[in-house]
Amino acid sequence: MKERITPYLRTLIDAGSEAIKNQFVKIKDKTTRKKFPELDPLGEERTYSPVKGLVHKYNRVALIKTSDMCAAHCQFCTRYRDIGSGKGGLTRENILEIIDYIKNHTEISEVILSGGDPFFTPNITFTLLDLLEPIKSIKVIRIGTRLPVHAPDNFNNVRVQEVVEKIEKINRHTNPVHILIHFNHPDEITVGVERVLWMLRQRGIMLFSQTVFLKGVNYFENSNEEIKDADVFLSVDLLDKLFTKLHSLGVIPYYIYRCDYVSKLEHFVVPFEKEVKIMIELWKRLPGLALPQYIFDAPNGRGKIRVPLLPWKKRGIHSFSDIDGKIIKI
Repeated sequence: MKERITPYLRTLIDAGSEAIKNQFVKIKDKTTRKKFPELDPLGEERTYSPVKGLVHKYNRVALIKTSDMCAAHCQFCTRYRDIGSGKGGLTRENILEIIDYIKNHTEISEVILSGGDPFFTPNITFTLLDLLEPIKSIKVIRIGTRLPVHAPDNFNNVRVQEVVEKIEKINRHTNPVHILIHFNHPDEITVGVERVLWMLRQRGIMLFSQTVFLKGVNYFENSNEEIKDADVFLSVDLLDKLFTKLHSLGVIPYYIYRCDYVSKLEHFVVPFEKEVKIMIELWKRLPGLALPQYIFDAPNGRGKIRVPLLPWKKRGIHSFSDIDGKIIKI
């Protein structure tokens, strides 16, 4: 995947944000002991793609890859194999095949528009929304995006505004369309981003967020060996700030993922035991609506696994440990 950085992101990098630099600037010499064997460990194309552009992995949920285009290229992207390749564009015929598949599989009640970035290709997204809206079996539509982070001024674009208006109309007259925005670090929430979030909320659109644990972005190796778990508490402080800020802006933190085991992304992966410690500390600090679910989308598996933070099973169903490790009997 080629490096692609918007002028907006370049200004944040030039201003000194290492967290943003490490997400978008391509690293030539990556040193890591572990090598992941696959570019598509979740089997999206290999196993779960009945027609081009559609992933049907879960019974009730289908994901549409609207394109292979984004305003900027996140170097940790789980679709590293696709983005910017020029192979993921959807023709009118492709779109109609996707819609026919969804119509013929009435068990699908939720559709996710992903990509590439649906807001970066607003014409395709508008068409998909227009065709999905009348399908009675679809109860929820979700749109995943990073455009507010990549280029917030793009939301002033006429075609992007038309998509936002379309979402507002669907929300008023049929079923909900939610927007899920990817944030990894507090540096990403600028005044421009806040304006976009406020505009979307004024339109009555529910906003959620997702995050990925990333070494060099929201986790850094132990910088002070004299302090136990200094790296953990640095990450806790960063993520506490991120989720608290999102919560105050009306964005519900939804998922925090373990980085997918995609070939060439090994250098981003945080030690598993460190992630667990970070999540336990965040659990102690954050209110429920500000605490995302900690998820591992296991390679070669079917389904997102919620990582347990406390040893309920070890205690049995009649006793468990609270957030401080105290045993509670019921």
